[in-house]
Amino acid sequence: MQHKKIDHSKMSQQDKVRLTENIVIESPQFKRITDKMRECHERSKYTSEPRCLLVTGDTGYGKTTLAKHYAKDFPKATNGEGTVIRVLRSSIPSSASIKSMASWLLQDMGDPLPERGTTSSITMRLCRLIKACKVELIILDEFQHLIDRETEQVLITSADWLKSILNETGVPIVLMGMPWSVSILEAVGNDQLRRRFAPRMELKPFGWSNAAEQKEFIKFLMVLEKALPLKKESNLYSGDMPLRLFCATQGVMANLKRLISRAVENALERESEKINIDLLALAYDVELGLGIPGSVNPFRTDPEDLDPFKRPLPPDSGISAGRRGRRRKTGGAKQNISGILRK
Repeated sequence: MQHKKIDHSKMSQQDKVRLTENIVIESPQFKRITDKMRECHERSKYTSEPRCLLVTGDTGYGKTTLAKHYAKDFPKATNGEGTVIRVLRSSIPSSASIKSMASWLLQDMGDPLPERGTTSSITMRLCRLIKACKVELIILDEFQHLIDRETEQVLITSADWLKSILNETGVPIVLMGMPWSVSILEAVGNDQLRRRFAPRMELKPFGWSNAAEQKEFIKFLMVLEKALPLKKESNLYSGDMPLRLFCATQGVMANLKRLISRAVENALERESEKINIDLLALAYDVELGLGIPGSVNPFRTDPEDLDPFKRPLPPDSGISAGRRGRRRKTGGAKQNISGILRK
């Protein structure tokens, strides 16, 4: 996990907050998935059929960030032959039908009349445009929106549409969605589709159950620290701070980004060049702790009393109660962070 340090001295406060919100750090898990996406992208240029991928994960785990991060290296370009879109990234709208999905993709590609025509004619036009724009990879985010109305007919129709796009264009597709997105690939009569999407990867939050998980989270915080637009060290990765940060966010990337972004904003407003525990406490109250019955602010609590497996979570965190498990002894401030990193 590395992140290039840049000069923040001439940036405005607003730009520094925006930079913090847009920080992307390639954790080992993040890199494994982007490497697999790259493999699908490159291998499909010379294999007999497209190699596809399904990436699942709950809300806030980083699917959209991952999709944007991969696609940014392949910006839309125009040459003498027209527009080239090597990677087509699109987010499926809520309650999408096959027609609306095809229209949405056409719109993202710049078609002037994306909704004109029948489902069949729009799909045919989409396939022609994919070929004309030399698309090499399609990334479809929020894939579960195609199956929100989960009936067998919807599943079969969606699966058949996907298969027709693959067969007609030969372009690999990376699907990203909630865990139940897999049901569309299990639709009756689509063994070919299941085979093409046999590679399936899951985005998970950081863990705290053992030394290896703690080490990965701490290393992530070390890289995050270096990427912050602040002059002084905040020591987010030392002492009891990693435990507090985990208890506040449950290792969910979206929660962590919201918390740190607000803390940076708090620091800049007070003309401070580092984040401290008080600023994190204020950030937690605003971003993650409001409206949660029984919520405990991990930055105003003795570390010996913190339990990373039972903290009440924000409604949009995407973590079910079952994941929290039973209470386990964490050791609080007595944990030797340096020892963890040496293991």
